[in-house]
Amino acid sequence: MTGLAREYGEGLYELARDEELRPMLHEQLGDIAGILKQQPQFIKLLCSRAVERSARLRIVDETFGDRVHPYVTNFMKLLVQKEHFDSFLLCCDYFHRRYNEDYGIVEAVVTSAVPLNEDERAALRVKLSKISGRQVSLITSVDPGVIGGVRVEMDGKRYDNTIQDRLGRLRRSLTHGL
Repeated sequence: MTGLAREYGEGLYELARDEELRPMLHEQLGDIAGILKQQPQFIKLLCSRAVERSARLRIVDETFGDRVHPYVTNFMKLLVQKEHFDSFLLCCDYFHRRYNEDYGIVEAVVTSAVPLNEDERAALRVKLSKISGRQVSLITSVDPGVIGGVRVEMDGKRYDNTIQDRLGRLRRSLTHGL
């Protein structure tokens, strides 16, 4: 994380905290970050000095002006104005981390062979909450290479309950036992 992303992200976070807008801005920044990750050419457009700054500011207004809180729009325009829009996603990441810290949320990255249904997600969230002692936000992904079970990365730890891992442990146990 750059110092710039930390400084700008913290500034927006403090404003959101003071104005009691953290949940709303957190959600809106997450939505925008998700869109921009899928459309990286939009970031390039807002960073391009080949496009006049006034035109780039107008693009931000026309695209987001009536769809998100004015603080979010103004934040994006500030980054365009200062020629730092390339740090927008890092600023969002910083805001997201601060939000999770303040609200006692831990993210768990869950990998499974098939998509988890809502009941499975809820049960996993409860189990991981008991392990971590915090509220858990699941980030799920599907990897057909996972034969069965789930792999979870949370708080810098890996919890592997896949068939591959269990077979590997069995193989090591048999190999060392001989």
